[in-house]
Amino acid sequence: MNEPASAAPAAETRRQMLIADAALFSIAVLWGFNFVVVKDVIGRVDPMLYIMLRYLVATAIFAALVPRSVIRSRSSWWLMGGLLGLFYCTALIVQTIGLQYTTPGKSGFITGLSVAMVPFLYWAVARKSPGWSQILGAIVATIGLGVLSLRGDLTMSWGDALTLLGAFLYGLHIMTMGFFAPKVPPAALAVTQIVVSAALATAIAALTTDITFSLPWQVWAAVLWTALSGTIYAFFLQAWAQRRTTSTHAAVLLCLESVFSAVFGIIFGMDTITWRLVTGAGLIFSGILIIEVLPFRSPTPQLPGDALIDERVRS
Repeated sequence: MNEPASAAPAAETRRQMLIADAALFSIAVLWGFNFVVVKDVIGRVDPMLYIMLRYLVATAIFAALVPRSVIRSRSSWWLMGGLLGLFYCTALIVQTIGLQYTTPGKSGFITGLSVAMVPFLYWAVARKSPGWSQILGAIVATIGLGVLSLRGDLTMSWGDALTLLGAFLYGLHIMTMGFFAPKVPPAALAVTQIVVSAALATAIAALTTDITFSLPWQVWAAVLWTALSGTIYAFFLQAWAQRRTTSTHAAVLLCLESVFSAVFGIIFGMDTITWRLVTGAGLIFSGILIIEVLPFRSPTPQLPGDALIDERVRS
């Protein structure tokens, strides 16, 4: 018996989703590993100098790869990309400075809270209440944050507090991306973000540190690696993958970054296995999964870009 005419397209769609999910998984692995790389490099050079160099290198490579996206970007695209770049670069700066005073594993799991914040940020902007799963997940994740980071006097270390601020800014970036992504071509949105981030990082570095290019080879290796893997590879592949899989798949796979940050931190001796790390990280990750996997019984707020992504998967 011949297969229905829709069988082949459906099988091709599933195959593309699997490939896209594998691509997102690879991004999570690289981002997790880069917590260790960045932790090492900021022990050798000022964090702002590192961020400036990383973005300048990424901008140069991006411009060479997609020059038309730079030249032909409209002013409205630059405004949207500029705002996204402001959120993302500020989040990266705060997170990187915070990483000086905490471990890669803790930084990764606290940063993962940005996923839990997005429904509530969207609620504040769009006035659409999150469902019960988002509220439950946020409570579980917040308890996990307390177990992981709060000290005996119920205060948080400077590094963990900065990382939490960075997570909030990443959450703003994710939410805003949901509004802007349907309006701007992916390459143009990526390039404008990177260019604006490079300009911002350069301006801040010029005011806060001595700019020098005479640096150890380990620093230049880390700059090139993180620019290629954490910025260029991740931005391009994420834009490609999220057109072929669901937003839920993307969020769950990308938040595995926090797991790999802890795994690599332990492997390289920057983290130790303690009950606080295991319990707190487990609760944070469980809260994220509750938010992303269990919204089917509640009216989950959906970012504007999610509907387009899901529709592309079904088509």
